[in-house]
Order: sequence, then structure tokens, then C-alpha cells
Amino acid sequence: MLKVGSLFSGAGLCDLGFTWAGFEHQWFCEIDPFCRAVLARHWPDTPIYNDVSGLRGADLTPVDVLCGGFPCQDVSSAGGRAGIKQGTRSGLWYEYARIIGEIRPRYVVIENVRGLLSRGIEIVLQDLAALGYDAEWEVLPAAALGAPHHRERVFIVAYPHGRLPDGEHRLLSSLQGNLGYVNQSPQLFDWLGLRIDRARKASALEVYPGPVLYRVDDGRLCGLDGTGRPQPGHAHKIGRVDTATARAWVPRLKALGNGITPRQSYAVAACILQAEGLPVPPRP
Repeated sequence: MLKVGSLFSGAGLCDLGFTWAGFEHQWFCEIDPFCRAVLARHWPDTPIYNDVSGLRGADLTPVDVLCGGFPCQDVSSAGGRAGIKQGTRSGLWYEYARIIGEIRPRYVVIENVRGLLSRGIEIVLQDLAALGYDAEWEVLPAAALGAPHHRERVFIVAYPHGRLPDGEHRLLSSLQGNLGYVNQSPQLFDWLGLRIDRARKASALEVYPGPVLYRVDDGRLCGLDGTGRPQPGHAHKIGRVDTATARAWVPRLKALGNGITPRQSYAVAACILQAEGLPVPPRP
């Protein structure tokens, strides 16, 4: 069983995909209190470190894989677009790179928004090369794995130079085939305590905050009228919720918004297993 450590863990959605693939988590690092509570709930016996800036490789249990997505605010099209610079939130990449150099994992998996391709991927690749790591990357949309939203994410997989043969047989060359391993699952919807009943079309937005909610899509691949996409003028009014309830849901929605679909990380984890000559377990 391959062992994995997680930086910028969030609510563990990327890590859930690795768990589905049979990886064993040794530790997490996440600063947000709500996300730390979610991690503690699902991995109660796994250490959770707080601040990546204070993390030291010598204090960490050795791992085969280091995974995580450093903050995207400065490389996202929706953010400040400052790029990866010291002092910015996305500049925490340099802490990620420092940890890579200190623990020297066999594989590094870096996840971020598509904007990284034009606002900093050259910095990431140069730093990886300076550490002696080869890297390859792929843009993987959640929609490619059955999710009802596009949500493109860049996945960079790095490994020590010379570990894999040069040429066409790259680690992520099996990614396309791995998409077939992934099926839809209701498990994610209970991950943050949402407890959405997917059998009822209106149930998803019944638990979301807001003064008046109009449901367009509840996570299923059909609209309100049962067709493949919502129909204009057929939004369904859910109703009002009180302000206290709305505020209570803010950290949950923030955690979901900052996360990825676990199906995406599961497909990437499957590529690592195949590179190691290990079987890919069926996803729950």
C-alpha cells in the first residue's frame, strides 16, 4: 500500500480520491478550522498539521506520494492574477517546493485551476526541475468523470528524474483509460454533512443557505423536468432559510468551492498505481 502525505488539504476531497484508490494517509496539513474538523472526522487517527510554513520534513512520517493544491487565488481568472510571487497566497507554492526537497517523495501530485497554465506553471516546473524531478501535466475536467459541471483542473505529476522511461510511455498516458474506472457516487454529498437525498430532485438546495433559492441542478445529470439540462423558466422555488442557518452553511460551501471532485484525483492516483505495476481497486 502506497503512503501519502497531504498539503493544503482543504476538506479532504482530493484525498478522498486517493483513499478510494487504496492509498494510506500518514498526515495532513490544513490551516482552516472547519476543514480541519472535517479531516479529523474522516481520518480520526491521522495527524493534522496546521501551518505549512512551520512544517519541517524531518518531523514528518516518510511517504511515497505528496499531494495537494496550493492556493489558487493569484493564478485564477477569478482572482487577483498576481501569479506566483512571494507574499501572495499562491506564493505558498514555495513552501510546497521546500517540503518536496526535504522529504523527497517518489511522486508529487499538484492540483490547481486551469489559470495556472498561463500564470505560473513555468515557475512550478522550473522549481521541480531544480529539485531533480521530471513532471508531466494534464487538464482534467470534472465533467469527463460524470460530474454535471465543467470544473477544469490542472494536475501535475512529478517524480525523480529517470524514474520513468523517456518517450511516449508517460505516467499520465493511461489517464484516459482510467476515466472509465469512475462512476457516480452519492458518497461525496454526505462528506461535509450535507446529507442530500439524491432521490428527491429538490433536496440538494433545500440544505443550501440563501434568502430565496431557485434550484437549477441538484447534482444529478438531469434538470427539473427530467431532461438533460434545466429548462429556462422552469426553476423551482425552494423557500427561505433564516440568517443563522445561512451563516452556518458558509464554511461548508466554501470548502466545497475550494475542493475538487474526488473522481478526478482517483483517476490520477490510478495512473500512479499502474506506473508501479499495482492493481487499481474499484472505487466504492
